[in-house]
Amino acid sequence: MTFILPVKHLKQQSNWDCGITCLRMLIDYYHLDLSSFEYLLSSYECNESTWTIDLLHLLHQLNIHAILYTITIGCSSTYNNTPYYQTLIDKDRERVDKLFIKESSNVKLGSIDWLDLKKHLIEQRTPCLVLIDANKLECCTCKTTIFHQLIDKLVSKISSSYQGHYILVIGYITNENNDFIRYVDPGRNDEFCTTTKENFDLARKAFGTDEDIILCYKKDTI
Repeated sequence: MTFILPVKHLKQQSNWDCGITCLRMLIDYYHLDLSSFEYLLSSYECNESTWTIDLLHLLHQLNIHAILYTITIGCSSTYNNTPYYQTLIDKDRERVDKLFIKESSNVKLGSIDWLDLKKHLIEQRTPCLVLIDANKLECCTCKTTIFHQLIDKLVSKISSSYQGHYILVIGYITNENNDFIRYVDPGRNDEFCTTTKENFDLARKAFGTDEDIILCYKKDTI
């Protein structure tokens, strides 16, 4: 069985805007006005560092109903000594913690498994925004991790321990042995990527991701 949503691939422009680019793809999928989003973004102070709660809040500013599933509320002190987060936490903590309070009714504490994600894709027919470790996600077609492409083209100095990156899950391909996850990656030139369920879970549940997933809903869903 094959189920794939028709999402237009867009390429990120910098080493920090993968999440913002995923939002642009969602806006296109919902047939919304991109100029309104760009205007909103021009006054949004994220210090070129977007957390998943930022993306959730921006979606709601666009009147797109969405729910964030995460295993961590706010900025966890666990990441204070993690190279990827060391330069981000101090400058972002106040904004992130305030947004978690503001968006509390749209945040669910806990992880979501692949079967629930798969069910959501089928029932809502909307992409899911997922935070993964770019150093672990491997496309079956490309045969290289996102990390290797980012290090060549976008990132001048990066830690190999963890590299946060956002993708849009748009469907799956099922055979008798496994589910293969179909996704759009703003960090790649390829329009679509595919990975195994096992590799997808490895990348999205890696230390540093908080297992963050944003589920978007149909326009008429309350």
